[in-house]
Amino acid sequence: MHNLLQRQLKRYLGEAAGDLPPSWRAFVAAVDEAYKQADADRLMIEHSLEKMSQELTERNRDLRQELNERQQTERALRKSEASLARAQQIARLGSWEWNIAENEVVWSQESYRIFGIDDSPEKADYERFMGLVHPDDRDSVKRAVDASLHGTVPYRVEHRIVQPKGAVRHVLEQGTVAMDESGNPVRMYGTIHDITERKLAELALQKEKEEQAALIRKLEEAHNQLLQSEKMASIGQLAAGVAHEINNPTGYVSSNLGTLRGYAEQLLAVLAAYEAIDDSLAPDQGNKIRAVKKQAELEYLKEDLLPLLAESQEGIGRVRQIVQDLKDFSHVDESEWLVADLHKGLDSTLNVVNNEIKYKAVVVKEYGDIPHVKCLASQLNQVFMNLLVNAAHAIAEKGTITIRTRQVGEEVWVEVEDTGSGIAPENLNRIFDPFFTTKPVGKGTGLGLSLSYGIVQKHKGHIEVESELGKGTTFRVRLPLEPA
Repeated sequence: MHNLLQRQLKRYLGEAAGDLPPSWRAFVAAVDEAYKQADADRLMIEHSLEKMSQELTERNRDLRQELNERQQTERALRKSEASLARAQQIARLGSWEWNIAENEVVWSQESYRIFGIDDSPEKADYERFMGLVHPDDRDSVKRAVDASLHGTVPYRVEHRIVQPKGAVRHVLEQGTVAMDESGNPVRMYGTIHDITERKLAELALQKEKEEQAALIRKLEEAHNQLLQSEKMASIGQLAAGVAHEINNPTGYVSSNLGTLRGYAEQLLAVLAAYEAIDDSLAPDQGNKIRAVKKQAELEYLKEDLLPLLAESQEGIGRVRQIVQDLKDFSHVDESEWLVADLHKGLDSTLNVVNNEIKYKAVVVKEYGDIPHVKCLASQLNQVFMNLLVNAAHAIAEKGTITIRTRQVGEEVWVEVEDTGSGIAPENLNRIFDPFFTTKPVGKGTGLGLSLSYGIVQKHKGHIEVESELGKGTTFRVRLPLEPA
């Protein structure tokens, strides 16, 4: 730079050769020094810029690596959140967090779905949550929350929620409480599990179990009715056999008694004829005959013989009537629906159970004018027997049993009323249940009224009861004239 400037000055000053004036040489030297300093500064700046460039390149590389790592972390986090959301959706399990101090609730996406609302930016709080709880369950949920906040028990409660569109869901909530250093609750974390399907399955299972229990009870009742029917059929067959066997001897006994009465009357006539000629006999013969007559108490025998035969014939008649009533009660030969006289069935049944009643009650018959009814007479007789025996058992010492019959429209009513102890109101709805009885152990099976109810139902009828403690009970059997 120094030589170049010097040549240019010489050319400018017009000097062909020689040195420049001292002032100009000083100027040239100053300019040259300035240029040298500028070069040094430039080199220093270039070096600094190069170093800064390297540092920036390295920093930029670190930033790019950090950014890549952060992006990878964010992708992994988003993937994890998506997996968690899918897992919560599959499990129908949402999560929530309640900032107690700020009263702010944060729900997971699945929690919003369970509650049936869109994931909205609206503020969620405890009041909004309680507003979604079923009104009938709010008290129990509040008690569970309060107990958990006071550290009594962990938060766990099953309850129902009502979604905004009205659908009802069953949920299970569980949670834990975070305390501050002073032991005050500050946050609550928990989950909400949609258990509607499980609850519905439980309800369906419970319903199925109840239906099975009801079916089992019906089967037991049908089995017992079958056993009772077989028992009654066996008793009927036995009664018919006994009646047949009794009929034979009672038949010839009755016939013989009739013949014997005739013989006795003839003998008494002969005795009367002998007594008419008693005075014509020799004294010794007359004394002998009078002694024999006195020893035999002939006068008493003559007075007692015919009444005695009459009583015997009446007794045989009663035996024959009881046998006939047994046959009528059992109706072994009747297995089809036939038109029957209910009064005849009632009378037959009364004779059969007379031993159960005669020491307890006076029977009053208030029979109305009723038509014959198409029925299974033997089964209805069983109903009448159960009602009459129960009426007798309800009377402690001595009372009255009233039997009424009447026609009401297209029905025939048979009422059995007693003046017994009555039935407690809490038992009125159970008296027709199988095996239910108010009698002491060993005094009843609890099947009589249940079987009677089934028989009346089979006849498309109804059986009703009215009772008052201490006054008595009335059973009313309503039977259609023609079962549909």
